[in-house]
Amino acid sequence: MHHTLPLLAGRPAVRGHRSRFFSQPPSRGTRVGAWLCTAVAVGLTVFSPTPAQAVIIGSVANFQSAVTVTVGDKDYTYLNSSANWTGNERLEALVNVDPGIFSAQFLISQLSGYSSPITLELGYKLSINGNAGPGWNFRDVFLGAINSGAQVEVWKDVFDTSAGFTSNPGFNTGTWTLQSINGTPDSVVLPGGLTDLWVRDTIILSSGGQVSSVNNTFRQQVPEIDPNSFGTALATVVGSLSLLERRARRWLGASVAA
Repeated sequence: MHHTLPLLAGRPAVRGHRSRFFSQPPSRGTRVGAWLCTAVAVGLTVFSPTPAQAVIIGSVANFQSAVTVTVGDKDYTYLNSSANWTGNERLEALVNVDPGIFSAQFLISQLSGYSSPITLELGYKLSINGNAGPGWNFRDVFLGAINSGAQVEVWKDVFDTSAGFTSNPGFNTGTWTLQSINGTPDSVVLPGGLTDLWVRDTIILSSGGQVSSVNNTFRQQVPEIDPNSFGTALATVVGSLSLLERRARRWLGASVAA
């Protein structure tokens, strides 16, 4: 039976010749270095956040029809809206990854076609669905808008319960309320432990006012890695590498003997 042997140092290996590369077992330092490199690679795989993702929802009517839109570890669920959305708007849900922080954005754009005066309202629930692992919760909320012309008000009312959202209609009624007047940004830091938020966005255009987009950003802190869990994973990796090394040495010994 013909066997094809690998190339070593640019020359074909010759049967019967015992390569020095294979005749010397790897040193303990080499093995430990290999184990650590592999363990780090596994750790990065296990604990790295997911890459940036985006879903274009389209109009408010599309959002209502879809009911729930999932992007990465976030679920956006439609709750209610005012009747004067025309379909010109564009809703987009994104999940971005910053160092140490997940940033979920809910963009409402293409609003320049709305004539003032008008008031637009959209309610939705934002949830962390667990796709990124346990331990995540919301950290803070940011609100911003791009506007022109007369006074433009954007209100974001955030609730920590469904009952609070339902029993407090209108704007400036939230557990936490953010306000953007003529494009000025606003933010609020949330208490720990929240994985569900009920949100109402209200856009008020006075006569002559115009807004092109509203940006909602929800950030969450990366959970602390349990050192015991990482130690267990590292021990498992090292044990598996030891087993693979023993098998490789037996296979190499058999190959050289042949």
